[in-house]
Amino acid sequence: MRKPKLRELGEAIKAIVKGPYTDKFPFKPANIAEEYKGFPEYQEDGCVRCGGCVQICPVKTIKMIDDPETGKRIMFRDYSNCIQCGQCAEYCLTGKGIVMTNEWDKTTLDPTSIHEQVEDELVFCESCGAVITSKMHMDFIIERLGELAYSNPTLVMHQNYENGLAEKDSGKNHEGFWREDYMRMLCPNCRRNLVFKEEWGG
Repeated sequence: MRKPKLRELGEAIKAIVKGPYTDKFPFKPANIAEEYKGFPEYQEDGCVRCGGCVQICPVKTIKMIDDPETGKRIMFRDYSNCIQCGQCAEYCLTGKGIVMTNEWDKTTLDPTSIHEQVEDELVFCESCGAVITSKMHMDFIIERLGELAYSNPTLVMHQNYENGLAEKDSGKNHEGFWREDYMRMLCPNCRRNLVFKEEWGG
Protein backbone atom coordinates (compact mmCIF):
# COMPACT_ATOMS: atom_id res chain seq x y z
CA MET A 1 0.00 0.00 0.00
CA ARG A 2 1.36 3.39 -1.01
CA LYS A 3 1.69 6.00 1.68
CA PRO A 4 -0.32 9.18 1.03
CA LYS A 5 1.61 12.26 0.09
CA LEU A 6 2.04 14.89 2.78
CA ARG A 7 0.15 17.51 0.72
CA GLU A 8 -2.83 15.23 0.30
CA LEU A 9 -2.78 14.39 3.98
CA GLY A 10 -2.70 18.11 4.80
CA GLU A 11 -5.70 18.80 2.58
CA ALA A 12 -7.64 15.98 4.22
CA ILE A 13 -6.95 17.37 7.68
CA LYS A 14 -8.05 20.89 6.58
CA ALA A 15 -11.26 19.47 5.15
CA ILE A 16 -12.04 17.74 8.44
CA VAL A 17 -11.37 20.86 10.50
CA LYS A 18 -12.79 23.60 8.23
CA GLY A 19 -15.47 21.62 6.46
CA PRO A 20 -16.12 21.43 2.70
CA TYR A 21 -15.36 24.36 0.40
CA THR A 22 -18.70 24.10 -1.40
CA ASP A 23 -21.84 26.08 -0.46
CA LYS A 24 -24.28 24.55 1.99
CA PHE A 25 -27.13 24.86 -0.52
CA PRO A 26 -29.99 23.95 -0.23
CA PHE A 27 -29.75 24.29 3.56
CA LYS A 28 -28.44 27.85 3.15
CA PRO A 29 -28.88 30.28 0.21
CA ALA A 30 -26.22 29.95 -2.46
CA ASN A 31 -23.84 32.85 -3.07
CA ILE A 32 -24.67 34.01 -6.61
CA ALA A 33 -22.71 36.70 -8.41
CA GLU A 34 -24.76 39.76 -9.41
CA GLU A 35 -23.60 39.33 -13.02
CA TYR A 36 -24.96 35.79 -13.25
CA LYS A 37 -27.67 35.46 -15.91
CA GLY A 38 -30.51 33.42 -14.46
CA PHE A 39 -34.23 33.38 -15.16
CA PRO A 40 -36.02 36.22 -16.95
CA GLU A 41 -38.81 38.13 -15.25
CA TYR A 42 -41.85 39.94 -16.61
CA GLN A 43 -42.06 43.66 -15.93
CA GLU A 44 -45.80 44.26 -16.19
CA ASP A 45 -45.47 48.03 -16.63
CA GLY A 46 -42.89 47.68 -19.42
CA CYS A 47 -44.58 44.87 -21.38
CA VAL A 48 -46.96 45.99 -24.17
CA ARG A 49 -48.19 42.44 -24.93
CA CYS A 50 -46.91 42.57 -28.52
CA GLY A 51 -46.03 38.86 -28.61
CA GLY A 52 -42.47 39.34 -29.87
CA CYS A 53 -41.03 37.22 -27.06
CA VAL A 54 -43.39 34.41 -28.02
CA GLN A 55 -41.92 34.36 -31.52
CA ILE A 56 -38.29 34.45 -30.38
CA CYS A 57 -38.40 31.92 -27.50
CA PRO A 58 -36.57 28.79 -28.76
CA VAL A 59 -38.28 26.37 -26.36
CA LYS A 60 -41.77 27.91 -26.39
CA THR A 61 -41.63 28.83 -22.71
CA ILE A 62 -43.82 31.86 -23.46
CA LYS A 63 -47.28 31.38 -24.92
CA MET A 64 -49.83 33.89 -26.17
CA ILE A 65 -53.58 33.32 -26.24
CA ASP A 66 -56.01 35.70 -27.98
CA ASP A 67 -59.56 35.13 -26.77
CA PRO A 68 -62.09 36.98 -28.98
CA GLU A 69 -64.95 36.06 -26.64
CA THR A 70 -63.47 37.91 -23.67
CA GLY A 71 -61.56 40.39 -25.82
CA LYS A 72 -58.34 39.61 -23.94
CA ARG A 73 -54.78 38.73 -24.92
CA ILE A 74 -53.04 36.56 -22.33
CA MET A 75 -49.24 36.27 -22.17
CA PHE A 76 -48.23 33.18 -20.21
CA ARG A 77 -44.75 32.07 -19.12
CA ASP A 78 -43.96 28.61 -17.72
CA TYR A 79 -40.50 28.51 -16.15
CA SER A 80 -40.41 24.72 -15.98
CA ASN A 81 -38.74 24.51 -19.41
CA CYS A 82 -36.98 27.89 -19.57
CA ILE A 83 -33.32 27.50 -20.58
CA GLN A 84 -32.30 31.00 -19.40
CA CYS A 85 -31.03 31.97 -22.85
CA GLY A 86 -32.12 35.59 -22.45
CA GLN A 87 -33.46 35.96 -26.00
CA CYS A 88 -36.81 37.29 -24.76
CA ALA A 89 -35.11 40.11 -22.86
CA GLU A 90 -32.60 40.79 -25.65
CA TYR A 91 -35.27 41.26 -28.32
CA CYS A 92 -38.04 42.79 -26.19
CA LEU A 93 -39.76 45.51 -28.23
CA THR A 94 -39.70 48.08 -25.44
CA GLY A 95 -36.50 46.87 -23.79
CA LYS A 96 -38.36 47.02 -20.48
CA GLY A 97 -40.92 44.22 -20.68
CA ILE A 98 -38.59 41.41 -19.59
CA VAL A 99 -35.39 41.68 -17.55
CA MET A 100 -32.84 39.05 -16.65
CA THR A 101 -32.30 38.19 -13.00
CA ASN A 102 -29.58 36.18 -11.26
CA GLU A 103 -32.16 33.79 -9.84
CA TRP A 104 -31.15 30.32 -10.96
CA ASP A 105 -33.25 27.95 -8.85
CA LYS A 106 -37.03 27.69 -9.04
CA THR A 107 -37.36 24.21 -7.55
CA THR A 108 -40.82 23.83 -6.06
CA LEU A 109 -43.61 21.37 -5.34
CA ASP A 110 -46.21 23.95 -6.42
CA PRO A 111 -46.24 24.24 -10.26
CA THR A 112 -48.32 27.43 -10.15
CA SER A 113 -45.50 29.26 -8.38
CA ILE A 114 -43.32 29.10 -11.52
CA HIS A 115 -45.95 30.63 -13.79
CA GLU A 116 -46.32 34.29 -14.76
CA GLN A 117 -49.27 35.79 -16.61
CA VAL A 118 -50.18 39.24 -17.92
CA GLU A 119 -53.09 40.29 -20.11
CA ASP A 120 -54.52 43.19 -22.07
CA GLU A 121 -57.50 44.16 -24.21
CA LEU A 122 -57.54 43.15 -27.88
CA VAL A 123 -58.00 45.47 -30.84
CA PHE A 124 -60.17 44.04 -33.62
CA CYS A 125 -60.57 44.79 -37.32
CA GLU A 126 -63.85 46.63 -37.88
CA SER A 127 -64.34 44.87 -41.21
CA CYS A 128 -63.58 41.17 -40.77
CA GLY A 129 -63.29 41.00 -36.97
CA ALA A 130 -59.73 39.63 -36.99
CA VAL A 131 -57.39 40.45 -34.10
CA ILE A 132 -55.01 43.28 -35.00
CA THR A 133 -52.97 43.45 -31.79
CA SER A 134 -53.30 44.43 -28.14
CA LYS A 135 -54.40 47.87 -26.97
CA MET A 136 -51.12 48.52 -25.14
CA HIS A 137 -49.14 47.56 -28.24
CA MET A 138 -51.20 49.97 -30.35
CA ASP A 139 -50.66 52.75 -27.80
CA PHE A 140 -46.92 52.05 -27.81
CA ILE A 141 -46.72 52.28 -31.61
CA ILE A 142 -48.59 55.60 -31.62
CA GLU A 143 -46.32 57.04 -28.93
CA ARG A 144 -43.20 55.77 -30.68
CA LEU A 145 -44.21 57.17 -34.09
CA GLY A 146 -45.35 60.53 -32.77
CA GLU A 147 -46.82 62.70 -35.50
CA LEU A 148 -46.01 60.02 -38.09
CA ALA A 149 -48.88 57.97 -36.63
CA TYR A 150 -51.30 60.29 -38.47
CA SER A 151 -50.25 58.65 -41.73
CA ASN A 152 -51.97 55.41 -40.68
CA PRO A 153 -55.79 55.55 -40.53
CA THR A 154 -56.00 52.57 -38.16
CA LEU A 155 -53.75 54.30 -35.64
CA VAL A 156 -55.69 57.55 -36.05
CA MET A 157 -59.00 55.84 -35.39
CA HIS A 158 -57.64 53.98 -32.38
CA GLN A 159 -56.48 57.27 -30.91
CA ASN A 160 -59.81 58.92 -31.71
CA TYR A 161 -61.70 56.12 -29.95
CA GLU A 162 -59.44 56.34 -26.91
CA ASN A 163 -59.84 60.13 -26.70
CA GLY A 164 -63.61 60.02 -27.22
CA LEU A 165 -63.39 61.84 -30.55
CA ALA A 166 -65.21 59.08 -32.44
CA GLU A 167 -67.67 56.33 -31.63
CA LYS A 168 -67.16 52.70 -32.54
CA ASP A 169 -69.82 51.26 -34.79
CA SER A 170 -71.02 47.69 -34.89
CA GLY A 171 -69.39 47.02 -38.26
CA LYS A 172 -69.96 47.77 -41.90
CA ASN A 173 -73.51 48.04 -43.14
CA HIS A 174 -72.58 47.46 -46.77
CA GLU A 175 -70.94 44.82 -48.93
CA GLY A 176 -67.34 45.12 -50.06
CA PHE A 177 -65.25 48.21 -49.38
CA TRP A 178 -66.34 51.81 -49.77
CA ARG A 179 -64.17 54.91 -49.61
CA GLU A 180 -65.52 55.69 -46.13
CA ASP A 181 -63.83 52.48 -44.94
CA TYR A 182 -60.48 54.27 -45.10
CA MET A 183 -61.28 55.78 -41.70
CA ARG A 184 -61.90 52.50 -39.95
CA MET A 185 -59.66 50.25 -37.88
CA LEU A 186 -58.68 47.59 -40.40
CA CYS A 187 -56.33 44.62 -40.26
CA PRO A 188 -53.50 44.57 -42.85
CA ASN A 189 -55.43 42.18 -45.10
CA CYS A 190 -58.58 44.34 -45.22
CA ARG A 191 -56.50 47.52 -45.63
CA ARG A 192 -54.74 45.97 -48.61
CA ASN A 193 -58.02 44.86 -50.19
CA LEU A 194 -59.46 48.35 -49.72
CA VAL A 195 -56.45 50.01 -51.35
CA PHE A 196 -56.53 47.57 -54.28
CA LYS A 197 -60.21 48.32 -54.84
CA GLU A 198 -59.64 52.07 -54.77
CA GLU A 199 -56.55 51.98 -56.99
CA TRP A 200 -57.53 49.24 -59.41
CA GLY A 201 -61.29 49.03 -59.09
CA GLY A 202 -61.15 45.39 -58.00
